[in-house]
Amino acid sequence: MASSEPEPTASVPADLASAGERAAEDVAQAVETSLETRSSLTLPPLRRWGAGYLAVLFVAQFVISIATLAPSTYSLAIRVQTMSPSDKDTMLALVLTIPAIAIIIVNPVVGILSDRTRSRLGRRRPWMLGGLVAGLVGLAIIGVAPGIPLVIVGWTIGYLGLIIAGSMMITHFGDALPENQRGKVAGINGAITQIGPIAGILLSGALVQMPFLLFFVPGALALLGSVAFLVRMKDPSTKEAVFEHVSIGGIFARMVFNPRKHKDFAWVWISKAATFIALYLMSIYGVYFLGERLHLSQTAVAGLIATSGGIGILMTMIGALGSGYLSDKIRRRRVLVVIAGGVLAAGLVIIATTASPTQYIVGGLVFALGTGIFGAVDQALALDVLPDRVTPGRFLAINGLANEIPKAIAPVVAALLVGIGGGGQYELVYIAAAVLALAGGLLVIPVKSVR
Repeated sequence: MASSEPEPTASVPADLASAGERAAEDVAQAVETSLETRSSLTLPPLRRWGAGYLAVLFVAQFVISIATLAPSTYSLAIRVQTMSPSDKDTMLALVLTIPAIAIIIVNPVVGILSDRTRSRLGRRRPWMLGGLVAGLVGLAIIGVAPGIPLVIVGWTIGYLGLIIAGSMMITHFGDALPENQRGKVAGINGAITQIGPIAGILLSGALVQMPFLLFFVPGALALLGSVAFLVRMKDPSTKEAVFEHVSIGGIFARMVFNPRKHKDFAWVWISKAATFIALYLMSIYGVYFLGERLHLSQTAVAGLIATSGGIGILMTMIGALGSGYLSDKIRRRRVLVVIAGGVLAAGLVIIATTASPTQYIVGGLVFALGTGIFGAVDQALALDVLPDRVTPGRFLAINGLANEIPKAIAPVVAALLVGIGGGGQYELVYIAAAVLALAGGLLVIPVKSVR
C-alpha cells in the first residue's frame, strides 16, 4: 500500500534557500523603508536653468574651488614651512590628513541633516551659507596662528566649511537640475575645478608675503563671490514642512543604503570607487618611478611632472566639456563612462611602460583626457540614478564617500604592490590602476535606468 506521506524531493532545499533569500530581501526592504525620510515636503517641478542662473552658479563654484584648493596645493605648504622648516613634510601631512578624515564622517551627516532642514531659506542655502562663513573663519585662524596646532584647528574648520558649501551646490543639482542639462553643467563644473587651483596659486603668489591676507582673501572671495547665487538659489522655503523625528543613531544609519533596492545607485557607487582608487594610485609614486625609470634628478622630475600636468589641465577641460555636452545631446551616459575607463587605462599603461619623457607626457595627456570625461559624465550619472528627490543630500553624500574612501585605500594598495619581489615595482602600481580604471568603466553596464 502506498504511503500517504509526501516523499522528500530535491526541491525542498532549493525552496528553503529561495524562502531564505526572500526573507533576507524583506528584512533589507524593511530596514531601508525605516530609513526613508517621511515628510510633508512638496517639491516643485524641474525647470530648465537659464544662462543668468548658471552664470552666478559657476562664479560661486569657481571662488569656492579657489578657497578650497589654493591652501591645500600651495598656501599651507608655505605656512607650515615657515613655522616648522625641519619637519615640514610630517607637519604638512598632519595638517592635511586630519580634516580629510573628519570630512568622511561630517559630510554625509550634513547631507542627511540638510534633507530634513526646516527653514524659510530652504534646505540647502543655510548650510551653504554656514559653510562659507566657517571657511572664512577657519582660513582667518590660519593667517594669525602662532603654531602648527592652531593651523590644524583653522584648516579643519575652514576645510569642512568649504567642502560643505561645495557639496550643497552639488546637492542642489539633485534637487532641481533637469536631466537634459546635467551633462553640460557637470562638464563645466569639472572644468572649473581644473582652473580653480591655477587661479588660487596665482592669487596666493601675489599675497605670499602677507600671511593673514594669504588665507583671508580666498575665504572672503568665496563668501562674497557666492552672494549672488545664494540670493537667486532655487531653494524654496521648507518652514512649513513636517519631518519625522530622527535620532543620532538614525542619522548614522542613513549613511548606508540597501543595494538590493537601489541597484543602479550601487553600481554607480562601485564604479566610482574603483575609478578613484585608480586616480589616486596614479599620483602616489610618480617622483620615485620617474627618477628610477628615466634616471632623472629630483629637479628634472619636478619639471617633467609640472609640464605634463600643465598641458593635462587643457586635456581634462576638453574631456569634461566635450563629454558633458555630448552626453546631454545623445542622451547616453553609460557608454561615455565605459570609454572614459578605457582611455584612463590606456594612459596608465603608456605611463607604466615609460621609456622617455615624451612617452610619459603622452601617457599623462591620455590619462587627463579620461579624467575629464569620467569626472563630468560620472557626476551626471550619479544625479540620474538618485533614488528620490526628497533625500538627494543623503544619497549624494554617500556617493561622495566613493571619492573619499579611496584616499585611504590607495596608499596601502600601492605600498603592497611596490613591495612585491623585493621592492621597486612601481610599474605594477600603474598596471593595477589601469585594471581598476577599466573595471570602473565596465561596472556601469548593469545600470538599467539610464542609457
